[in-house]
Amino acid sequence: MSDHDDGIFRIPARRCKRCGGLLTSSQALKDGYGHTCKMKVRHEELAREEAKNQYSLFDTTKEGQVP
Repeated sequence: MSDHDDGIFRIPARRCKRCGGLLTSSQALKDGYGHTCKMKVRHEELAREEAKNQYSLFDTTKEGQVP
């Protein structure tokens, strides 16, 4: 199939995994995320990684603590 038939152009596209926005760039198609959502996902992953080793005085569900 050609890229255009009868004046209609077709480009590969898909939806962002995070926001559902339309992705058309080759990098976004590979990643599954647009640039902004990719940065937000990275930030969320870093925040989860940092929070993994933190404890709260009010959280009794962490390992090693007595309920």
